[in-house]
Amino acid sequence: MLIAARDEDGKPMSDRELRDEMITLLLAGHETTATSLAWAFHRLLGRSDVLSKLRAELRGVADDGPALPEHVGRLEYLDAVVKETARLSPVIPQVSRRLQVPMRIGGCDLPAGVVASPCIYLTHRRPDLWPDPARFDPERFIGVRPNPYAFFPFGGGVRRCIGAAFATYEMKIVLAEVLSRVELRAAPGHTVRTVRRTVTLAPSGGMPVVVDRVAPARAQTQPG
Repeated sequence: MLIAARDEDGKPMSDRELRDEMITLLLAGHETTATSLAWAFHRLLGRSDVLSKLRAELRGVADDGPALPEHVGRLEYLDAVVKETARLSPVIPQVSRRLQVPMRIGGCDLPAGVVASPCIYLTHRRPDLWPDPARFDPERFIGVRPNPYAFFPFGGGVRRCIGAAFATYEMKIVLAEVLSRVELRAAPGHTVRTVRRTVTLAPSGGMPVVVDRVAPARAQTQPG
């Protein structure tokens, strides 16, 4: 599709533009979601109560079958788990905006042309916005629409990540499928540290797990 694309003058993308688009797809569309999933498993396997509640919701909605598109909107607790993972472990630590006009932010007068860079990671851990901020607690998001100035894992405004809805949907499907097929536990002896990987904050060494149980009948009934 990118190779076939033409601009308003009928011209195709240059090789450099195609390369840049592919790098964007790889870094922004794959690495970030994969890292978010690793963080989600890290958080879930550290909280057996949250994991049990999530499994119960999945069974109640999907009835031990695959998570279908019509199920996703009903998985409220899964949505909260994804949001709470993004709050505690945003894969991008900050967002930057170049000011088009002078502005006063945080008591500071800033001229046009400077870059303002709100820190997502620190904002998501402010105790005045998030009580007991270090605790993984999906209940924070049940029945609540978060303030976009307090919760912005995908950035905000007109430059908000264009893939936010797809990435969230993808995470929900992957989590639902994995958790309905296997029983997992964190690999013994592995300590997760936050490390910088290119532009993302990722768990060191990924998130190694041990599969304790496989649901063979569940897996065999699925095509492909």
